[in-house]
Amino acid sequence: MSLPPILSRLRIPVIAAPMFIVSNPALVISQCTSGIVGSFPALNARPAELLDEWLHEITEALAEWDRDHPHRPAAPYAVNQIVHRSNDRFEHDMEVCAKWKVPIVITSLGARVELNQAVHSWGGITLHDVIDDRFARKAIEKGADGVIAVAAGAGGHAGRWSPFALLQEIRMWFDGPLILSGAIANGGSVLAAEAAGADLAYVGSPSSRRRKRTHPTATSRRSSTAVPRTSSIPTSSPAFMAITCARRSPTQASTRTIWLRAISTP
Repeated sequence: MSLPPILSRLRIPVIAAPMFIVSNPALVISQCTSGIVGSFPALNARPAELLDEWLHEITEALAEWDRDHPHRPAAPYAVNQIVHRSNDRFEHDMEVCAKWKVPIVITSLGARVELNQAVHSWGGITLHDVIDDRFARKAIEKGADGVIAVAAGAGGHAGRWSPFALLQEIRMWFDGPLILSGAIANGGSVLAAEAAGADLAYVGSPSSRRRKRTHPTATSRRSSTAVPRTSSIPTSSPAFMAITCARRSPTQASTRTIWLRAISTP
């Protein structure tokens, strides 16, 4: 179960799920600088022209963070695209993603060969969310790099199957990036997802506690480009979840050491 380089440098094995309305640049920047993949739905940027501004803001903020923290670079970010034919913004939004060479594109409600090829052409990867094994196979056949297994308890178009059953079924034939989604809200659940066969966990709701204004004013939009401070660790953060999980698993010394090292690196 090897991960592509872009996903192998995360401080915590977590992708922040793209949340409709909630996810915005300020939240994505905070997630990425904390060491997890931050993401947002392209449709959150309204009107459509705002998407270009959002990607510019995120790109500049993460570049600034990397300049100031060369030994602890930010994690990559992802944009969620609704691939269904009813999305009349799809072509426009993909052009904007191509302009900014979005590193990770998460696709929902349909898999398209041409989308995967486009993302690969600029060096990005694609992750497709699925609710069962049949759709997982279709996604990989059409060129997706990884699968997000949406199990029971997940938000959005929630799956129906137990995470254990769904992961096991997909892992029987797929050894690429496999992410588990579904009621994952603390470090114990993240470790459980890994133990069950997932490479990464897909975490949504805990991030919503820190969401900022979705449609900022001109003044707040300019100020939101500033890299967030990380001097304190809020209890809803991935780092806190990892600490809590590690402290509750005294018998798993090696795992505890790895997680604590990841969150304590200056």
